[in-house]
Amino acid sequence: MAEPWTPSLEMVADHIPTRTRPIEPPGETRYLNTFTSETTPTDVQAQRHIEDAVVTVLGAVGGVVPAAPMFLSILAREAAALRAAADIEIAYPDRDADVAVYEQLNELANAKLERLVQAINDQGHGTSGSSLLPVWSMPEPPWWGDYLL
Repeated sequence: MAEPWTPSLEMVADHIPTRTRPIEPPGETRYLNTFTSETTPTDVQAQRHIEDAVVTVLGAVGGVVPAAPMFLSILAREAAALRAAADIEIAYPDRDADVAVYEQLNELANAKLERLVQAINDQGHGTSGSSLLPVWSMPEPPWWGDYLL
């Protein structure tokens, strides 16, 4: 089942528009701004990278991205889109510069994922580090609570 925040093909293509050029006719320079059966990778191949990126995000946050507050879903979508874009860029290198683009996208994807994990932990939903420990809270004691009666 797809997560509601799963990025679309267009969202991933926004990060790597040069991958959306049609392969026919040779030398085509226009961008389709999405993946289709006429691009490299195809829409089916790009969708597999997106699914893998969603699994990566879910693994980093403990399996669930909370629906509220909404900015967590937006961060998750962006982290998955960047991860998929980086993976696509390194999977289909045409030139040496593609490796440099991958490194930049990979750095951005890791930073966005780290920010997502931190934001989830800040909201009290986290699963990393000390978030696995129970959090206890007690009401404020009454004024007479510290006096012997």
